[in-house]
Parts: sequence; C-alpha cells; structure tokens
Amino acid sequence: MTSSRNISAQAARSSPAEFPDDPTSLVDAFYAAQRAQWEALLSWQQSLATCGKDFWEQWAVRYAGGMPIDG
Repeated sequence: MTSSRNISAQAARSSPAEFPDDPTSLVDAFYAAQRAQWEALLSWQQSLATCGKDFWEQWAVRYAGGMPIDG
C-alpha cells in the first residue's frame, strides 16, 4: 500500500496540464494574449477615428457649405 506522503511527493513533482514545464510556451501564451489586447485596442481606436471623420464631414457639409473632404 502506498502511503499518502509518497502520493503527495509524486504530485508535487509532476506539473499539472495547464502549467507546462517549458517556459517558452508560457511566454508565447503571454505574447499571444498581449497581441490580442493590442488588436482590440487598435480596432477600437480605428472605430473612434471613423466616427470623428464622419462627424467632421457632416459638419463641413452642413455649416461650411462644402463638399465632404473625400469627395
């Protein structure tokens, strides 16, 4: 019969599935998450820039009496 101390020692030596022994895979996962965050921020900024451009063109047409900037 195996004692509980041996089971605990074996469990401490083995790494769980969600924490791999290879540190580069953790770094890769970190960079992948960071890249996803940057892409989300970029898309949010692009949508704000589009709203600003649309607002400016509507203002130019209504109050400045001109054509939209992009024709």
